[in-house]
Amino acid sequence: MRAKRGGQAAKIRRRRWGVVALVLAGLALCLLAALPVQAARNTKKYCFPLDTAVWRISDVYGKRIDPFTGKAAFHQGLDLACTAGTAVRAVQDGVVTAAAYSPSYGNHLRVLHPDGCETRYAHLQYLYVRPGEVVQAGQTLGTVGQTGRATGAHLHLELWQQGAACDPAALLETAP
Repeated sequence: MRAKRGGQAAKIRRRRWGVVALVLAGLALCLLAALPVQAARNTKKYCFPLDTAVWRISDVYGKRIDPFTGKAAFHQGLDLACTAGTAVRAVQDGVVTAAAYSPSYGNHLRVLHPDGCETRYAHLQYLYVRPGEVVQAGQTLGTVGQTGRATGAHLHLELWQQGAACDPAALLETAP
């Protein structure tokens, strides 16, 4: 009988987390709706994500050899190497949907934008924003670091559209 209760408790915990995720998603949508209408109209102009003129692309989006395993892997973002501590800026207005640590991304953020795109910023040294916070294009989100699975100080930038990773180089092409 004890095994059934443990199983039932686990089901309740899973349901509770499902409800929490649903509430957070609803909150993010409500906050996006509160953003100025002008931000939604201006969806193709982006800010450059680094507050420095000294940077380089250290890894591109697409197939590559993983530096840790030595095996072929798909790299879902663009790595911009620069000095640790450099400010990382929001590329567009949006709502922070995640701010956490993971073994692979290290300190990382996710920002949902009015056009439905999501940007992800990883390997940050410090995070300056929290989930649910509304951010403006150009606002400092954190600083460049080397947390998680990183071979040096850099910003790992990802762009997601309709649930799929896209090449974030397009963001850099439209940034002033």
